[in-house]
Amino acid sequence: MRRWAQFRQALDEIEANVKNVCSGSIPSCHRQAIGGGYYISVTSGFFCVDIRKCFVPYGGTEDKPTRQGIALRLREWGQMRKLVDEINNA
Repeated sequence: MRRWAQFRQALDEIEANVKNVCSGSIPSCHRQAIGGGYYISVTSGFFCVDIRKCFVPYGGTEDKPTRQGIALRLREWGQMRKLVDEINNA
């Protein structure tokens, strides 16, 4: 539940970055932790919202993405964004 709450708190900031990516006027490179090693990232040039688990390899200092996660196209993100409140109320 904690991860869901952090995800919901990050929605406004994610939306702002999605709008920046869509407009193309302001470069965007947003990455936010939502707990449990999961991150949400929005980056100019990729036109998607990436929700992915990351890890720090042995002897490393930098997070590396795993294959566990999903990349939502901006259209798919828009549909999911509409459903978040319905999911939360259920």
